[in-house]
This record gives sequence, structure tokens and C-alpha cells, in this order.
Amino acid sequence: MPRSIYSRTMLLVGLVTFLLQITTFVIFFNQMALPTVRIQVGEFVDELQALVTEPQRLEENSSFFSTIPDLQLQPAKWRIPFWHFVEDELEQRLGKPVMIWEDEGVFLGGGRYWIDLPSVGGELLRIGFLTERKGCLNPPVLLVVLLLVVFVSMVSVYFLSRWLVRPIDELRTAVGEMGMGEYPKPLPEKGPAEFTSLVHMFNWMVKSVQSITENRSTLLAGISHDLKTPLARMRLSVEMLSKEQDRELIEGVVDDLDVMDGMISEVLEYARGGRKGKREAVDINQVITSVVDRKQRGGANIAWAPSEPCVQPLDITALHRVLSNLIDNGNRYSGGQLINVSLQCGSDEVRIEIEDRGEGVPQEALEKVFQPFYRLEQSRSQDSGGNGLGLAIVKSLSSVNGWRVSLHNRESGGTLARVQIV
Repeated sequence: MPRSIYSRTMLLVGLVTFLLQITTFVIFFNQMALPTVRIQVGEFVDELQALVTEPQRLEENSSFFSTIPDLQLQPAKWRIPFWHFVEDELEQRLGKPVMIWEDEGVFLGGGRYWIDLPSVGGELLRIGFLTERKGCLNPPVLLVVLLLVVFVSMVSVYFLSRWLVRPIDELRTAVGEMGMGEYPKPLPEKGPAEFTSLVHMFNWMVKSVQSITENRSTLLAGISHDLKTPLARMRLSVEMLSKEQDRELIEGVVDDLDVMDGMISEVLEYARGGRKGKREAVDINQVITSVVDRKQRGGANIAWAPSEPCVQPLDITALHRVLSNLIDNGNRYSGGQLINVSLQCGSDEVRIEIEDRGEGVPQEALEKVFQPFYRLEQSRSQDSGGNGLGLAIVKSLSSVNGWRVSLHNRESGGTLARVQIV
């Protein structure tokens, strides 16, 4: 069964039209055509019998009948119903089999059917009839009419289906854009009432979501920005304290300020995560190498070997941040053990995998860890340095750019983070 509405509509209407035409043909054949043909056959056979008993009538109908006894004929291979009925009627009246022959192209103007009849003198009377004599049933014509009706119906359904499906296609495209973090332009509210109502609700939803998202981003950015100023003053004040003061206390305050400043920076980054950046063609190997080099300078233990060139158009800044957060996440919760980074560049998708050797993530939490401020209290506490927004930013940036990001537990222990760029 076809999956699309358009294909299903075409198939359904085509089958219904075909069955309707067959039904109409059967009713027409049994109720009108067949009785009419039988009447014509009866009159025709009566005329043949008159020719047998009254040979002089052959001359009167020379334009319709011909008698040529020594023709090379062959049994008729294809006969319309009229001649089948003639054959049956003659056999019933004569009491013996009757053979109908055909002779295509002997006479100018078309071929003829031939019937052998016994004459009054006992000799064989071979009578030819133009093939144009077909009664009221002409199967080729009926077949052409049937196919023509089905064809016209299918063409009509094609344009009707396109007219009906077009708003759905536009809505599907708009939903896809919205899923990529974009806000499509309002769709035209026209067409059938059901579509108009659906499009109106979708336009309203897009407008509402856009307003909520913008308000959230503005609120988070505003609060975070306003908090940075007093934090900067507090840091300056602490640093200006005399060294004779409690040094341990001062260092504790500075550490707390660093944590708060980092969290605010993450909130600002998360607030900006729903915005799509500029796409540029770049070798992904270079992006990964840049991230790995920076992390290695910070003390991370990373194994990475560039592969063949893998050029893709993408948001370089977004990919850089996604990989940076994933590597930080793996390094933080694996205790500084080796992290493997690999790249697989295919024709359909690019796959980047980051494998750590930490404790792993409970199966039921593999999706939840991408939620903002979600924590695995037993193994990933605040003391470990995480603030609960790193993976949320990864998920947000990936969704906006149409990438897929997922976490998987490794059989040998640890977690595998996978980024799929399609």
C-alpha cells in the first residue's frame, strides 16, 4: 500500500473508476446491447436463409454479399460477439456445425468474413460479408472508451490530489524548518476549511513558540549579563584584600566566583543555542584537530588520528562547541583516562564518535542527561565541576543544525558519544 496521501488517492480512485466502468459495461451489455444484438442476429440469419432459398436475391445485395467459392481462407481467429451469435443461431437452425472464415485484404476496402451455406441445389454457397458489419457491439471501441474514461479520471484525480496535498506539503516543510530551530513565514490560510483551520493553528503556534523562545532568551541573557557585573566587582574586591588576611578563605571565595562565572557563561551560551549560525565548507578533520589540540594543551589525554579529507558545509562554531563540550564531559567523568576520538565520513552521513573510560550512564538516563540542569547525583555531582548545561547546549546546537547526537554505554565500560551530520 502506498504511503503518501497522493499515491493512495490515485490508487483508490483508479480502482473505483475501473470497477465502476466494468460494472456499467456488464449492465449495459446484459440489459441493452445483448438483446439488441440478438435481434440484429435474428434478422441477419433470416436474410441468410432467404438467400439460400431465393438465390436471385444475391444479385440485389451484391454490394453487401459476395460469392467466390474457390478462395483460400482460414478460420477466423478474432471475431466480435456479433459473429459468435450468428454462428450459434445458424447451427441451431441448420442442425450442424457452421464455420466462419476470414479473408483479410482480398477486396479493396477491407477484408471479409465468409460463411459456407448449403444452397437449394445442394451445392455449397460461400457468402462473404464486409467486416464493417459488427452490430452494436464493438469490443475494441468499448475497450478504448473504458481506458479513456479511466485515463481522464486519473488525470482529474492527479490535479485534484496535487491541489489537496500542496497545503500538506507546505505544512510539512514548515514543520521541518521549525524542528531545525527556524521560524517559518506564516503559511497562506486558503483552501478547504479543514486545511485553513489547521494552517491557522500552526501559524499561531509558531508565533507563540517564537515569542516564548525570544522572551526566554532575553530573560536568561539579561539576568546573566546583570549578574556578571557584581561578580566582577566581588572578584576585584577579593583580589584587593590584603595578603595578610585569611588566604584560604580568599581562595575559597575566588573559587566560588569562578564557578558562578562559569555557570553564567553556560547560561548565556544556552540562551544563544537556538540561533543558527553561518554555514561554511570545511574539512571536519581540521575542526576536530583544533578542538583536540586545545584540550590536550589543557591536560586532556586524547587519542585522535585525522582521516581522509571530509569537507562538509556546516556551522563551524557550533560543531567546535559541540565537540568541546562532549570531550570535556568525557574527560571530567573518566578521571583523566584516555579518550578516543574518531571520524567516519560517508556519502550519506558523517559520524564523529568520542569514547571515554568512565563509569558510564544508567540506561534509563541516556536521554535525560541532555536536559538542562539534569544531574546523575551518584556519579556526576556538583563537586565534579559540571553545571548541568554542557550536554543541553550540545543537544540544542545539534537540533538547530539538523545533527543527531546520542550517548551509548560501551561494553568494555565508559560512554560513547556519537554525533551524526547528515
